[in-house]
Amino acid sequence: MRGRGDAASNGSKPDLSQSRFFCNNARKGSLVCGILAFVALVIGGGFAEISSNGAPTSLETAAVRWVIVGSLVLGVILYVIGGRMLRSGPAGR
Repeated sequence: MRGRGDAASNGSKPDLSQSRFFCNNARKGSLVCGILAFVALVIGGGFAEISSNGAPTSLETAAVRWVIVGSLVLGVILYVIGGRMLRSGPAGR
């Protein structure tokens, strides 16, 4: 019995143009923004752990909140732009 007949089984790289996020740079940027929002959320939880009274300061909370909101808004905008680039065809890439 032979292995799968797809491109990944013969040692070549997978076709990233068929991926939801790796198809163009705008979609890659939206993925990075999502990862940044998650990292900010984890760091915000870390602020609560290292604070002496168990609660982060209002400045830390505000900073983390704005990083999360900003990166999510930018990520959605980039995702929509990437979708429009895909719809416009190969010339839009």
